[in-house]
Amino acid sequence: MCVRIGYLSISNYPDYSLRLYDAPSWDGIAWNLVLSRGFVEPNDKPTSVRPPIYPIFLATIYYIFGRNYFVIYIIQSFISSLTNMLIFLLFNYIFNTKIAFLTALITSIWPAFVVYSGLICSETLYVFLFILFLIFYFKSYVTDNLKMYILTGCILGILNLTRSTIFLYPIFLMFFFMLFKLNKKIILNNLIMFLISLIVISPWTVRNYLVFKRFLLINTAAAELFWSGTYIPWDGICRHNRDEDFYKLFNLENPVDNERKMIKEGIKNIISNPLGFVILSVKKFYRFWFKPIGFEMLRIFDFKMFSFIILFFHVLLVIICWVDIYLNFSTKKEKFLPWLVLFIYFTVMHNILAPIPRYRLPLEVVMLGFSVNGILRIFGLYEGKNNR
Repeated sequence: MCVRIGYLSISNYPDYSLRLYDAPSWDGIAWNLVLSRGFVEPNDKPTSVRPPIYPIFLATIYYIFGRNYFVIYIIQSFISSLTNMLIFLLFNYIFNTKIAFLTALITSIWPAFVVYSGLICSETLYVFLFILFLIFYFKSYVTDNLKMYILTGCILGILNLTRSTIFLYPIFLMFFFMLFKLNKKIILNNLIMFLISLIVISPWTVRNYLVFKRFLLINTAAAELFWSGTYIPWDGICRHNRDEDFYKLFNLENPVDNERKMIKEGIKNIISNPLGFVILSVKKFYRFWFKPIGFEMLRIFDFKMFSFIILFFHVLLVIICWVDIYLNFSTKKEKFLPWLVLFIYFTVMHNILAPIPRYRLPLEVVMLGFSVNGILRIFGLYEGKNNR
């Protein structure tokens, strides 16, 4: 908490960032909620892009304290600090107290987590809910308790209504459970968890249908990332300064119709240039896994030498993490299968889209835990057993 408050007291980046990225949209929707106008963007159009949980979170604080951004940053700093406690619990379950303590210590000062707690964006709240979901899922998986799976499904639904990043993770889990011929009860419990999450999401899906007259499960945006990730002239990068061709191609009035058209056009891009898509996929794999969060900002502010030092250590951590996951999985397949699937899921889903390093932020927490375990192996400090 002290590190985050210290950052807020010396940096003007939080105020500067209010004009950038997604902050104006999140802020505008939240303020419209306070004004009882509903989930409406600053341009007075109903939002199709933003799920409801983070705007509700902001609106609640605005309603109590007024439109005071510093209060938001303080509360998010507190949530980020609570996340460190959850990280300790998670890795104490997976490994042991030593790994848990070191991982929580690192994440408490990890620059990306510190900076994002001082921004109007959903990452801090999402990471908190993401780690909470992983803790409950791990308990459900180990105990094979149906009630725990039901509760975990509720948390997963709320998580998906914050960001829909992990929506298909249970499908990946069930596929790999069947592939490795795990107990059918585990597969059934995961299916129940997934269905419960859909029930939690359903009121928002109904809202989307009433507003847009189309089926939209959670939000649009994934299709644009998919199209951008297949579009050779943009080098697979989702641009904010879109060109005229983009607006000519996707000029439908209904955002859900544009979403569907983007998927079709993205598939056309792949079919028309499969080799180009393969090359883009290699680039996107690098961008997602090996580009540190904030790397481009460091280069923009002319910290080039420092940025490459960070790049070197980040690449090293990623490699150590993947090796450690493999070693754990090779010795205890059933226990570590969900964690291997988690990394595969993020890799596959974001490689289909136009990956941005910050999309890795929730997974970076888990990556750091396995990296710490791997580093202790390298230096001979690995205890060779797990607590659970």
